Amino acid sequence: MICYLLLAMLASGCDNLAKGVTEAILSMQSKKEDIRKCYIRGRPFEGLEAKLKRQEQLAQAKKSGHPVLKALMVHGIGSPQPGYSTRLAENLAQALSLNRVQETIKEITITHPMFPSQDLGLLRLTRYMNANENKEFIFAELTWEPIIAKEKQTIIFDNSGEYSFRRTHINNTLKVFLNDTIPDVMMFNGTSRQQMIVSVSQSLCWLMSEKWESLQIKTAQFCDATAPNRMNKIDDEFVFISHSLGSRITVDALQRLPNIISNISKLDDAPAENMQNFQSTAVTPLQTNTKSNFLKKKRLLQQKEFTVFMLSNQLPLLQMGQLKPGVTERIAEICSPEATHAAEKLFSKTHLIAFSDPNDLFSYALPPNFINEYMDSRLCPILTNAILNVTSITDIFVGQFANPVAAHTEYDNDPRVIGLIAKGIGHNDIDSGVDEHCTWLESVPDSQ
Repeated sequence: MICYLLLAMLASGCDNLAKGVTEAILSMQSKKEDIRKCYIRGRPFEGLEAKLKRQEQLAQAKKSGHPVLKALMVHGIGSPQPGYSTRLAENLAQALSLNRVQETIKEITITHPMFPSQDLGLLRLTRYMNANENKEFIFAELTWEPIIAKEKQTIIFDNSGEYSFRRTHINNTLKVFLNDTIPDVMMFNGTSRQQMIVSVSQSLCWLMSEKWESLQIKTAQFCDATAPNRMNKIDDEFVFISHSLGSRITVDALQRLPNIISNISKLDDAPAENMQNFQSTAVTPLQTNTKSNFLKKKRLLQQKEFTVFMLSNQLPLLQMGQLKPGVTERIAEICSPEATHAAEKLFSKTHLIAFSDPNDLFSYALPPNFINEYMDSRLCPILTNAILNVTSITDIFVGQFANPVAAHTEYDNDPRVIGLIAKGIGHNDIDSGVDEHCTWLESVPDSQ
């Protein structure tokens, strides 16, 4: 009889019991302390908002040809499909109060005469604006994965239902992840490295050459950086956002530029071996009558500041086994205010912001001496490390645990990461979430 009474009570109170359990769980979650850390150390840097404000001021002053903010997104390991960065782009647009987006997305299939039968990827451009349209943000997403997609097919059988059912579920999940990511690094260090770098170089050429209105909706075309009608939008503002292996590819593409620029004034009498090296950097030789035009563009580049936001940074790992750039450990003599060789610099400044999660098995913070030892000094690199947990930390029976896959992929949805990219650090108007949840330690150069 007691059993029947208990069953009746449970049956009649099922809804109330479920409601009570749900409320208890939600209450526990709401009271759970966010123990994720955020530590930023390095040089101050401005975010995208400061660049948009300059654009707005020039637009309000009715100055024609005011600079436009352009961001190039370069993915890392895995097999992302076009549109993979939409969440990041929309999070940034929201943080920057850009509430309008162009209905048409423009696409450029990357080609190059050095690789006539190779698909070098897809550049997908989206235009965001504010209501007054005096702030314009072009978000360019590069998908270079087609470069290696065909060769990845050699291990596709390992993921097939014909074979994968022989593994346990968890092991199969891990194996699929490894099959989709490890080949990328191997091929970057092998036969596909040059194509990946060319893909980024071509993307930058398009951004530096065209305004939104002049871009076709769909095209497959080579951007010849030496043509007189190219590289005419250098006055625009440029940032890079890269993820994991994409950071290595982006930095390598930037480090190839000094070889191109430094040879501009020497091409007329360059020996054959130098010309061959020059052509391998993704452009064709300059014609004599365009040399003066490019010297002017070189001077404009020397006044530019570039920022590279490196999500899940892997530069130290992927530097292993690689040769150092030709010019290292000369930052002070090329880039400082008292520089004795300032004419050698390519840019006024290249600011590297290295994001890493200590629980991300694939990311690394950069030691302060890395840029001096392993970066081309002519880029005038400076460093900021953003070390933060982008995924939650859970207490389990053996200790604390954080999902390493989420720690590698969730940068694009972390409010602090978005806040740092949008508003920077080291000045008065920083993101409120960054101000509240992050510790900031500014580093100063030795001369100070």
